Amino acid sequence: MKTLVPAPPPELRSTQPFLGFALPTSNTTYTPNQFFDVCLPHCSRGCVRLVGYMLRKTLGWCDSEGRPQSERHLVSYSDLEQAGISRDMIRGAMDEAIQRHFLRCVRLPQSKGLGKTSASGLYELNWDERPEYVKDPSLFKGFFAGEGNRTYVPNQFFDHVIQNETLAVVKVVGAVIRFSIGFQNKWGHRRQNIALSYLHIQRYSHIASRATLRDALILALKKNYIQRVEEGHFDPAGGRLSKVTVYALKWLNHHPESSIGQKTVPANSLHAHRSEIRTGIGQKNEPADRSENRTGSEIKQINKTLKQQDAALLQKLRQAGFDAYAAEAIANKYPMDRIERQIQWIDERKVKSNRLGLLRMAIDHDWPAPVGSADELRRRNFTRESGVSFDIAVQRLQERFGISS
Repeated sequence: MKTLVPAPPPELRSTQPFLGFALPTSNTTYTPNQFFDVCLPHCSRGCVRLVGYMLRKTLGWCDSEGRPQSERHLVSYSDLEQAGISRDMIRGAMDEAIQRHFLRCVRLPQSKGLGKTSASGLYELNWDERPEYVKDPSLFKGFFAGEGNRTYVPNQFFDHVIQNETLAVVKVVGAVIRFSIGFQNKWGHRRQNIALSYLHIQRYSHIASRATLRDALILALKKNYIQRVEEGHFDPAGGRLSKVTVYALKWLNHHPESSIGQKTVPANSLHAHRSEIRTGIGQKNEPADRSENRTGSEIKQINKTLKQQDAALLQKLRQAGFDAYAAEAIANKYPMDRIERQIQWIDERKVKSNRLGLLRMAIDHDWPAPVGSADELRRRNFTRESGVSFDIAVQRLQERFGISS
């Protein structure tokens, strides 16, 4: 006997006829993660803009089969000037992109001469058929051609941010992209936000100056490229309660906490280029029978296990009073001998209060062996040895954790 399934109540039934599924489109470019891991941290602004231009032109448009409409492109000086590269920087940017294996020259440009017309150069993205995902710029031979290790990046990152902003701002926005939507979990969903300290962004993006990083972060926030989802907090008592700032891309009419998958279809989009990027552009070659690895090599985070963990040193830091997070951050940044001698000297410093905070300062500035009272020691180290006041030293530690004053 068949069991009858009751029909849904009238209030749950749609009165509108189904007109078809929405096109699987969004204004994104399926970008190799090596653009963020190799090109952005190590290349000049001109090279970054040139490679970004070629990625956008190649991978941002596709045919009905999901393949790039064109893999080779005629590139003129006027094209690159529109991409934000000044005329006197084009030659150097092109040479750098080719030498670093991001691009391949198919045909050299030809200048106008007697009996011949000028012709633009013909270029294409350079692909690496090796199965390994490479992040070391000295070993990089081209973008990973296999399946995965790519991220759907909003086209506005290429069309607006890269073309108009300083390299530092592009690096900051790129770091947020890479560590948020650039990471895909085993269920196919991508992060919406990520906790990033000043130190982590600085190490990843290779921004030499902390002041430059601070200014770039302020500008990226002001211009709505990124947003602070959660403010960080610096605990002067040794970092026990310190918390890293959480960043996310600034989405238009999109809540930062909502989960996204491989594609996010914008609702009520007013953009004209709705033909851009259907669901994936395909890959350079059909993959062999290998397991899919969309997240690439494992991304290092401050709160993960040290690459070369020293259990004994971590134990000493924990015994001194630091929590696991602070102990790991200290051990990851400073040499073992510095940490051990400061732990050994802390009881000789005759600390009256905030022992753990003073120990953290001593490790950060590598104070000499204690002499005299704690007040004399504090004045000497923050003026003669460090060249900064106690308040400025605290401010620098706040910047390291990405915390607003």
